[in-house]
Amino acid sequence: MNVIGLARRAAPILFLIFCVVAWQLICTIAHVRTYVLPAPSAILLRLYHSWSILEPHTLVTLEETLVGFVLGSLVGFVLALLIAYNRLVEEMLYPLIVASQAVPKLAIAPLFILWFGFGIWPKVVVTILLVFFPVVVTSAEGLLWVDRNLIDLLRSVSANPLQVFLKVRLPHALPQVLAGLKIGITLAVVGAVVGEWVGADKGLGYLIIFADSQLDTTLSFASITVLVAMGVVLFLGMDVLGRLITPWQRVRVQDPGL
Repeated sequence: MNVIGLARRAAPILFLIFCVVAWQLICTIAHVRTYVLPAPSAILLRLYHSWSILEPHTLVTLEETLVGFVLGSLVGFVLALLIAYNRLVEEMLYPLIVASQAVPKLAIAPLFILWFGFGIWPKVVVTILLVFFPVVVTSAEGLLWVDRNLIDLLRSVSANPLQVFLKVRLPHALPQVLAGLKIGITLAVVGAVVGEWVGADKGLGYLIIFADSQLDTTLSFASITVLVAMGVVLFLGMDVLGRLITPWQRVRVQDPGL
């Protein structure tokens, strides 16, 4: 790896370290009260000492996130298939799909509690509503924008629709599908937390609301830190999965001036 490549990889980490150090210095020099803005050192200590409290709530939120992500991705991909293969379905569904994203999830989440109770499903439904949209949009685009010559070539050798899908449409759409999944996995974390804010007695979203009500800002920031770490790890995991599934996408055009 050359010096420029190493510098590019190190730059985000160094910038993050700079921000954390600056945050720590501001809190220390300005004597900022902990309940207003805890220093990073105080948050790390709280993570260590309160992990026995944070762990079960983290597992609950992780479960809601993964279940909602899987179901939302399936819903999004099925809708994308319907849109890609039927113009009438596209004209009927797309306005409804867009309209579903214009509705504030926090406003309709109480209805899900009324309909599905206080278990995991209200949070999962909120997560599904956030996840399916980027998946359906990117997947439909990938399935539709296929080189027509490739499809005609397969049809000229009597390939059936399933073979055309498996040999041309799906491989062509995979990068777009995976892009939607990477967006969806981070939105899944947000959806789980939004669901927990409305009605829950466990989960990191619930813990944040509880900590704020007690003016325990350090615990609130510790919970947020765990959520951020969860979202980053899930995103990176999806990115690695995408690189394994679509190795041909690894080659990127580099700016000749760099």
